[in-house]
Amino acid sequence: AQLDDIAAEISTFERRAMAAERETVDRLIAHHLAGRIGESFDGRVAGVTRSGLFIALPEYGADGFVPVSTLGSDYFVHDEVRQALVGEKTGLGYQLGDDVEVQLVEAIPLAGALRFEMLSSGKKLPTATRSFHKSKRGRPMRGGRPGRR
Repeated sequence: AQLDDIAAEISTFERRAMAAERETVDRLIAHHLAGRIGESFDGRVAGVTRSGLFIALPEYGADGFVPVSTLGSDYFVHDEVRQALVGEKTGLGYQLGDDVEVQLVEAIPLAGALRFEMLSSGKKLPTATRSFHKSKRGRPMRGGRPGRR
């Protein structure tokens, strides 16, 4: 029984150490790239959410974010099945794994955060449709958590 408790405690400490290491690396990378605001980088779409795209820069081991609000004037629909953001009118979008070019617009070393703007044009993807969720009040919503507008 004692051995199980010791093993669980060691695992907890190992997870904490790994998280601290990741945060330190993210901060160092953001500090390194802070002097390169405005430069463009080759990256890959590493994650797709309703709020934007996570971009990995393999050359630097860096990860950053492209907010959906900066992708253009089209309304972008999050297609969970295809892991994509697709423009409702144009059908152009970005999908998990796409190679893209981004511009660094913000680096926050203390937070280990990078923000990018997309330079690559989206590619033609199957049209996604908006899904409306019912809020507690019974009105359709565009996204977010139920009950929020």
